[in-house]
Amino acid sequence: MRTLGFIGGTGPEGKGLAARFARAGLEVVIGSRSAERGEAAAQEVAGLAGGNVRGAANADAVRAADVVIVTVPYAGLRDTLQALEPETAGKVVVSAVVPLQFSKARIAALPVAEGSAAEEAQALLPRARVVGAFQNLSASHLMDLDHVVEGDVVVCADDADALREALDLCALIPDVRGVKGGPLANSRYVEDLTALLLNINRIYKAETHLRIVGLP
Repeated sequence: MRTLGFIGGTGPEGKGLAARFARAGLEVVIGSRSAERGEAAAQEVAGLAGGNVRGAANADAVRAADVVIVTVPYAGLRDTLQALEPETAGKVVVSAVVPLQFSKARIAALPVAEGSAAEEAQALLPRARVVGAFQNLSASHLMDLDHVVEGDVVVCADDADALREALDLCALIPDVRGVKGGPLANSRYVEDLTALLLNINRIYKAETHLRIVGLP
């Protein structure tokens, strides 16, 4: 059994992914700035999905994990990861973070000096192997375990072993396919696409997803 540690796992995306992986049989540790908040989220996820789910402070969740998934809001990414650099050394860290700005007119992708949130995460965690993945999945669909989560997850990474770990995680969610998206630098395009999908959702009052056709 693999253990997944969630950094900032108390939000909708974190809890949704945690529920899917707990249902698939992985051990899940939901981290938060406070262990109490992590435990409250873990109890919610366990109530939905069953399985082996517990809460912890972020640092303890990282220490316990084989693979770390980052789902913090972008505004808190730098401070959160800087504090966790020692614990992430040598680990695979999956960034599902998307830099977004919300307004009444539209949802916009924020510029990132490093190019993307995933690349910023790698800069902040130089001893970790960072992957960009899971940015385009609907949090509400993930949380609804009776709902099929259709779509492709584009996985971008510079490290081959980290890429394989993330693709294996994709395969654990029924009807989700992992697609190799090239180097970590390509995460910027995947993150920007999230803003486009959310704007389409607003226009059509829908929950859209990404599907890449034409692959063998």
